[in-house]
Amino acid sequence: MNCSFVMFNRDGVILKASLPSWLSGLFILLVVPFFFVGGPDALSSTLLKNVWNFGHILFFAVFMLLVQSFRPLVRWSDWLLVTLLAIGMGIAIEFVQGFVGRDSSWDDVLHNLFGVWLGLFWGQKPTRRVWGLRFASLACVLPSLSLVLDAAWGDVVMRQQFPLVNSFESRHEMQQVRASAAQATVGQTGRAVSHGQMSLSVILSTKKYAGISLLGPYGDWSDYQFLAMDFYNPESEWLELVIKISDYQHDAGSNRYGDRFNYPVVLMTGWNHVRIDLNDIRSAPAGRNMQMDKITGLAVFALQLPAPREFYWDNIRLQ
Repeated sequence: MNCSFVMFNRDGVILKASLPSWLSGLFILLVVPFFFVGGPDALSSTLLKNVWNFGHILFFAVFMLLVQSFRPLVRWSDWLLVTLLAIGMGIAIEFVQGFVGRDSSWDDVLHNLFGVWLGLFWGQKPTRRVWGLRFASLACVLPSLSLVLDAAWGDVVMRQQFPLVNSFESRHEMQQVRASAAQATVGQTGRAVSHGQMSLSVILSTKKYAGISLLGPYGDWSDYQFLAMDFYNPESEWLELVIKISDYQHDAGSNRYGDRFNYPVVLMTGWNHVRIDLNDIRSAPAGRNMQMDKITGLAVFALQLPAPREFYWDNIRLQ
C-alpha cells in the first residue's frame, strides 16, 4: 500500500506521487524516540533548535499521510476529531517529557497540530474546500519554516566571516548577545567603531555581577593562537572588567569558577586592544583542557560598580 499525495507540474496538470507506506512507517518508528530522548538544550545553536521544532511538523505530516493511505479522512467530523486528538496527544507528549528530563513547550503542541493539518489536507483528494484548507495549513507552517531558513542563513553568515567571531554588524551577530535588563543595557552603535560600521554599546548596572555574554560563539578555535578584541572607554576613569570564556563541558556541568577561563582587564580612557593567548584559555580549567572546538560562552562583566558605566565592544576575532 502506498501513501499518496498530489502535486502539479509546470503546465498545471495534476500528478500523483506515492510514498511507500513501509517507508513512512519506518520514518515514524525511528523518530518517535526523539520525542523523549535527545534534542537541543539551552546551549544548542539557534539553527538546531529551529530545525528540531520543525521536525515536529514533518513527523506529524508524514504520520497523517500514512493514516490516510489506509483510511482517507474526508468529513468535517473526521477533521475535528483528528484536531482534538492532535491537541490531546501533543499535551500528553509534553507532560511525559517533563518526567524524562525534557522541557515542555506549548509551541511543540502547536507544531504537532500544524503538522497534522498539513498531512491531513495534502493527503487526500483535492476539492475547492480542501484547497482552501491546504493553503491555510501552509500558512500555519510558514513561520516555523522561515525561522529555520533565517537561522540557516545566519549560520552561513557566521561561517563565512570566521575567524571574525563577532563585530556586532548584522542582526545574526546581535542574536548571540545575551543581557539581563537588570545587569546591562546593550545596543548597536556607530559612535565608537574599530571594525566595520557598528559596535556594541554596553551600559553596566550596579548589580554585584553586571555583564553581558555571547551565547555560542561560532567556530573551532583549535587552530588559532590568539583571541583579540577591542574596547572603548568613553570616560576619564578606568574601568575594570573580567572576560570569561567557557566550553560546553563547563556550561552544561558544574559551572565552577575554576573550570573556565577568567581574565581581568582594566580599560583606560579611549581604545583598549586586548589580545589573549589561546594556550592560556586552553589550560585554564583545573584538571583538564578547554574544549576549543566547543566554546559556548564568551562574557564580560564587572563587580559591584559604584555607578552605571558605559563601554563599547567591537571586533572580536581569532588570530
